[in-house]
Amino acid sequence: MVDALLLFGHVVGVVVLVAGIGLEVYAVSAASRATTVAELRLAVRPARVLPAMMPLATLLMTGCGLALVAHDGEFRFGDAWVVASIGIVVAISVVGGGFSGRPATRLLDAADAAPEGPLPPHLAGLVRDPILLASARITAIAAVWAVWLMSVRPHAGGTLISLAVATLLSMIAIAGSVGRPVPAVGSDVEIGREGAG
Repeated sequence: MVDALLLFGHVVGVVVLVAGIGLEVYAVSAASRATTVAELRLAVRPARVLPAMMPLATLLMTGCGLALVAHDGEFRFGDAWVVASIGIVVAISVVGGGFSGRPATRLLDAADAAPEGPLPPHLAGLVRDPILLASARITAIAAVWAVWLMSVRPHAGGTLISLAVATLLSMIAIAGSVGRPVPAVGSDVEIGREGAG
């Protein structure tokens, strides 16, 4: 009975986490296309739930997951997939703050503080920051990898192969985010296009 409850809490945490990361990726991606403060606020509106949603998801996922491993004799902390899953949570939380929804909530705070009208230059630079989008994408990849590990529970070899795949996908996500520059609002490129039209 205890194991069933712990598994239920763990699965609920994973579901909430994946939903939160989806909202985060949407908010960051939609914000990069905004040209006015009103559009930016509309784009990041879903991120308002993240400060409460993401810590709850992380707590349920990790707390119930660790308790399940400790209580159920079928699992061991020395298993490769368990070590990798714990490492994912620690790395993303400490290095990127992804499981806290930081990229999207950063945009939310900036949008709330900005005056109405076109995006000011500093805000335009923020919403088009490639690191912001790359961070959200890598968090999504890490979450999918964690779900795969917990579902398949591979041995050491399978865990290492999945690590290589996740690393490759993360590199592709970074290249796709950094490799497509977007002109800032009011830049010479946009002004030239408007004049040509």
